[in-house]
Amino acid sequence: MVKKTTFAPRTPSAPPQQSSSDSKPPDTGRISFLYRDSSLGADGNDPGPDESTEEDMPAAWSLSKALRVAISRRKPLEKILNEGLGEPLLDDSVVNRSSRMSRPSAMDDEDRLTFLDLLAIGIGGTIGSGVFVLTGDVQPVAGPSAVLSWLIAGGTCLLSAYSYMELSARIPTRGSCYIFCYATLKELAAVIGGVCLTLEYGISGAGIARSWSDKFSSLVKHNLDIQYGSTSELSVDFFAAFLQIACISVCLCKLELGKKVILVLTLLKVLLVIFLIIAGVAPALMSPSDYPNLFENFDTFFPEGVGGTITGSSLLFFGFIGFDEVCCMAARSENPSKTMPRAIAGTLIGAAALSACAQLSLSYLVDFSGNLDDDGEGGTNFEDAFDEKGWIAAKYIAAVGEVLLLPLVVLVSFMPQPELLAAMSEDSLIPSVFHEEDSNGVFRKGGLIAGSILVLITFAVPFEVLWDVISLGVILSFNLTNTSLIMLRCGNGGKKVSNKSVRNLAALLWIISAPGAYLTWLNYCDPMLNDGDVNWPLSIVGVCLLFLSCVTVYMIDKKRQKFNDITTESDIFMAPFVPYTPGFAIVLNFFLMAQFGLTDHIIFLVSIALCVGGYVTYKSLKHWNKRTRESFRYSKYGKEVKDNFGVCK
Repeated sequence: MVKKTTFAPRTPSAPPQQSSSDSKPPDTGRISFLYRDSSLGADGNDPGPDESTEEDMPAAWSLSKALRVAISRRKPLEKILNEGLGEPLLDDSVVNRSSRMSRPSAMDDEDRLTFLDLLAIGIGGTIGSGVFVLTGDVQPVAGPSAVLSWLIAGGTCLLSAYSYMELSARIPTRGSCYIFCYATLKELAAVIGGVCLTLEYGISGAGIARSWSDKFSSLVKHNLDIQYGSTSELSVDFFAAFLQIACISVCLCKLELGKKVILVLTLLKVLLVIFLIIAGVAPALMSPSDYPNLFENFDTFFPEGVGGTITGSSLLFFGFIGFDEVCCMAARSENPSKTMPRAIAGTLIGAAALSACAQLSLSYLVDFSGNLDDDGEGGTNFEDAFDEKGWIAAKYIAAVGEVLLLPLVVLVSFMPQPELLAAMSEDSLIPSVFHEEDSNGVFRKGGLIAGSILVLITFAVPFEVLWDVISLGVILSFNLTNTSLIMLRCGNGGKKVSNKSVRNLAALLWIISAPGAYLTWLNYCDPMLNDGDVNWPLSIVGVCLLFLSCVTVYMIDKKRQKFNDITTESDIFMAPFVPYTPGFAIVLNFFLMAQFGLTDHIIFLVSIALCVGGYVTYKSLKHWNKRTRESFRYSKYGKEVKDNFGVCK
């Protein structure tokens, strides 16, 4: 039976009204979807003066207006938490029950992710490329002191990880950096954060699948890709695409299957790393006379000086990329206010410990001077090190183990992607199909769409340029998350109110710290570490800007306003020394971004601009479609349809 809805006649002075007996729009399909979007205003809750309402419907919805709304709209934290509960708006006493937040309705208790599951996701997605690739790359740069480089890099990541720990405990919903930005930095920053996370999760997984294909080709001593261009960099890779399909298929099954696969593969990967550590360290301990004493003196441990150690740490920072993937799974975790901070901290500590020990093992296996070629460059890996020692069995264990276990990184990289797209879809930033769940609580349709695109990228796109672009996106997402924590703790406390002084100071921190870090690194740090010529005038300007950055963080601390934070609980994790810890992390992250080339920055900025342009175009077209439907509904023909059929869609 079709439910008839009474339509009020449209007049110039009043918007059309719905019947008092029905609080929802008459159409539960596309029109309902549009109504939900238009109900959000400049504060993310109620329509603001810049929003498209029925009264201003005749005004043209332009791209510039869509962009202005994106800059001004923010989704209140209270609304985010209530949506996570899947219930109508609740009072603060209910919202404070963080252990109940963000439970997918279709998920059974046994399907929820425990601390061990989250730790397996974090470690499984982090260690691998670091141990198997970066340990060999940093060996000629820092020598045995690369062990300290791993610890320094882990400490640098920990500064940003503090923000992820607190925010994932306070806002345990799907979306990670995206939803953190939406609650504190408004919609445009959230869209940029979503793009950065897509680079980190989906696109990087496609690149790792290609890397796996290259390693498999090396193991079988046969080139498996097919070139389609004039250069060897252009090729299609069927094996990488098949691997991507297999990993996507596992992720789109019931979560219980994915948990078991990840747990088993992570355990095997840790065992393989332990084998590599024992293979290098144990012989040196049993027969010390046959191996060099790495700790004999300063020159032995620091063959390139402290500068080499610092340079090595900047390379190894990317060995920890992936620890934040567990944040996107917060909505499916068990007691997220407790498990999320522990899982993130455990991932960083475990990855740092295993990677540092593996680096020490490789230092015993390979002499530092033997790694360099005529140009002072070069590297090694465990397979080559074992081959030089004549340990053929160990060589093949390392090679085969890496080929068998590297797919775990591809699997873990794709797992958060449907969660992220579902969060963006629920906020009407992308089509609603991405947040449709099946009976197992899996976003199957959205995952299939995203997975199909990633399979095509894996199949045909070369990654020689994209790796650095992905790294830039990861670092930018770190800075967005750090800024979100500053705004949450010092700027608005999760309420719709906003401390404009803190908001402006946070923007100023980006404006002065970014050029300060770039000028200092390019004109002083990099020349000093590589025996170049220092540009003193620009170096002084950079140092002055960094000093002003410190002053800005101090002013944020002084301008902070005490709010009654709706997510605060006595046992929730709190990042230390806010805003100083996230502020210092922002500056350090800009130093890391300064180490990439101009071409990488241009490609990254163009990618961001294209994605933001696509988002603005989608929003403007959607509102135009809604306005067209409304115009027809109240036209002469629309009234005839209503009179004849009782409803006008």
